[in-house]
Amino acid sequence: MSKSSRLERVLGGRLEKVSERTIPGEIAVDGVEFIYFSDDEKNKLRRQFRNLTESCDPPNANFGGVNDRGCTIKIPTGEHFHAIGYHGDIEGWRKDIESAAADLGLLLASISGNCLVISDGRKVRLTDCDVEFC
Repeated sequence: MSKSSRLERVLGGRLEKVSERTIPGEIAVDGVEFIYFSDDEKNKLRRQFRNLTESCDPPNANFGGVNDRGCTIKIPTGEHFHAIGYHGDIEGWRKDIESAAADLGLLLASISGNCLVISDGRKVRLTDCDVEFC
């Protein structure tokens, strides 16, 4: 048994290989919604994530969670969009994130087909973007 097989067995799940990574939102995942938020160009990613996900008081989301998906898409204009995914109370998380993004002046985006669809109406083909996994 290989080291990775043993590790997968211990962890109880399959390890994703770098060569097999997909852009979050390209493939639907039951019970998970993916969204991208624009980089504010002022704060580190961790601070931006907290500002976006913890600012609603009281929160609309009653259960579930949200996490960074380790993917950044740079569109041809130079803007960066960071992927997050949320599960559980999907509607509640969506409301919280949309509200926080509006308050923070951030754009949101999602993947539709082979495009990044941005909340300001722009559509950018993924093949025209730089995608970075971290």
